[in-house]
Amino acid sequence: MATAVETALLESEERFKSILESTNAGYFFIDADGIIRDVNAAWVRLYKYGAKEEVIGKHFSLIQKIDDIEKAHEVVEGIMRGDARYLTGEFSRKCRDGSIGWHYFSARNVLRAGALIGIEGLVIDTTERKLAEAAIKKSEEKFSKVFKTCPEAILIASISDGKYIDVNDVFLKKTGFLRSEVIGHSSAELQVWVDPMQRRRYVEELTKKGSVKNFEVLYRMRSGEVRCFLVSGEIIELEGEPCSLSFIFDITDRKRLEEELQKTQKLESLGILAGGIAHDFNNLMGGIFGYIDMAREQSADSILTSYLTRAMNAIDRARGLTAQLLTFAKGGSPVLKAADLFPFVKDAARFALSGSNVSCRVTIEDGLWPCTVDLDQIVQVIDNIVINAQQAMPGGGVIEIAAQNISLGENGRPGLSKGKYVKLSVEDRGTGISKELLSRIFDPFYTTKTKGHGLGLSTCYSIISRHGGAIDVESEPGKGSKFTLYLPASPEPACASEAANAPVAHHGSGTVIVMDDELIMREIIGTMLESLGYTALCVSDGKAALERFQGKINDRTGVVALVLDLTVPGGMGGVEAVAEVRTLDKKVPIFVASGYADDPVMKNPTEFGFTASICKPFKKIDLAEMLEKHLNLQGY
Repeated sequence: MATAVETALLESEERFKSILESTNAGYFFIDADGIIRDVNAAWVRLYKYGAKEEVIGKHFSLIQKIDDIEKAHEVVEGIMRGDARYLTGEFSRKCRDGSIGWHYFSARNVLRAGALIGIEGLVIDTTERKLAEAAIKKSEEKFSKVFKTCPEAILIASISDGKYIDVNDVFLKKTGFLRSEVIGHSSAELQVWVDPMQRRRYVEELTKKGSVKNFEVLYRMRSGEVRCFLVSGEIIELEGEPCSLSFIFDITDRKRLEEELQKTQKLESLGILAGGIAHDFNNLMGGIFGYIDMAREQSADSILTSYLTRAMNAIDRARGLTAQLLTFAKGGSPVLKAADLFPFVKDAARFALSGSNVSCRVTIEDGLWPCTVDLDQIVQVIDNIVINAQQAMPGGGVIEIAAQNISLGENGRPGLSKGKYVKLSVEDRGTGISKELLSRIFDPFYTTKTKGHGLGLSTCYSIISRHGGAIDVESEPGKGSKFTLYLPASPEPACASEAANAPVAHHGSGTVIVMDDELIMREIIGTMLESLGYTALCVSDGKAALERFQGKINDRTGVVALVLDLTVPGGMGGVEAVAEVRTLDKKVPIFVASGYADDPVMKNPTEFGFTASICKPFKKIDLAEMLEKHLNLQGY
């Protein structure tokens, strides 16, 4: 019969075994020869065996070795050798099915009467924790890689006080700040938000929704330059504190291009209307202009002649207005030639300032490149800008005009191609322009002046754009304005300027067919021709002109020239008519007349079969000079 001590010992062992079997920690006992003598159910599950019998009685080396398992084997063997009595460690394990896991290993040697009889220990499964740690580490590595290599600016800031916790190198490069100037400092300290209320709205939306997409802000760089950013952000938690993770995209150049595109589209829409108005106005004004010119020529009364001359001057100013309308009308392309900007720009500025209390100072870089320009249009631009500058300095002063050569790279100036340009600036020290008005100064018909039609700067913008250049403006109220023009440099040398032709006396004979859909234009052109010795045969459309020309061929009286209107609503215009006439006669001089001076046909008449072009309204002397030049050339 068992003693009380033996019974207690048995009960203790039973309790111990019960505890071992119910615990989630794997238990093992290996004897001094390395034979597994005992394991619990948790150990069997941990190493994915079917039953204890598969391992008990076998050498512990049956557990397949990988690097960490081999270390575990060395630990076990070391304990057996007596290197240590108690060791712990975390190792990876290879289970019976080949899967890899992690366990925390704790073992001690077991002595009896001072002699080693084996080792025992516990194994705790740490696979889930290790996988979670690995996932976190991988995520952190991924985030770190994205943070460092992302081509756009990224920042992490505290929601509560706005202090920057971290920024990537792109942020530093874009803003110009040093890392030491940013980390630990708030956005309010750095004054990067132009409007602090924008940051408040951004944080409120971020806090409310958890994320924000495409929030447009104005951001101040370290240099003081203000750029437009698009910010997208999310709430993240760092050490228990809510923070904003923000991605910042610089859209300054895109916004500028969009604004320029909107201006261009606005000009194109108005151009269609402007071109039609200018054409019709020139047609009607042509008759008035012509008759006043003829009356002035015939008048012997000096007072009457003076009045008629003043009327002609007034119509000349009206003609200048239609010229500006046509400049940004659709189809008003400049006639480009390689030309030197100076002395034309200098002369235009001084002429615009004549009689005023404002002077100009011109600074030109040596070896200034010629430009590919229409000089008449560029002079018009300078005239408009200089007059505006003069009006901005009622107390007098000096306007600075400067020109220099520049070479632009791929991202030199939004909207301009890579290449060589001449940079031309006109700067005044006048009243300046407010920020609110600055964005509208190039809008057609927008003006703050009591006198003016609001076409000056929109015309400048249109002209420079059609030259393949750009125009910028900087201004501050009370300090003045600076207009900067970029004009494409020419690879060719400047063309020699043509000397102006002296007025000539002209007299001729023969029949000239005049075609125009406006009665007043037919009458005045006919009157001018008859005063020059010709017989005028006037018709209203191209079909009638063709019939009269064929009739003259048949009766052998001949026609010495034709003057054809470019467009005839609902009928045959000049282009169609000249094509028909050329099938009958290749040499007869045919002139095209139009109030649409910038039409391609008017710019390059010979390409369409015409001999030359004349713009309405015109004076008798203009018609006489054209006939003198081209009828003599053809032998008529």
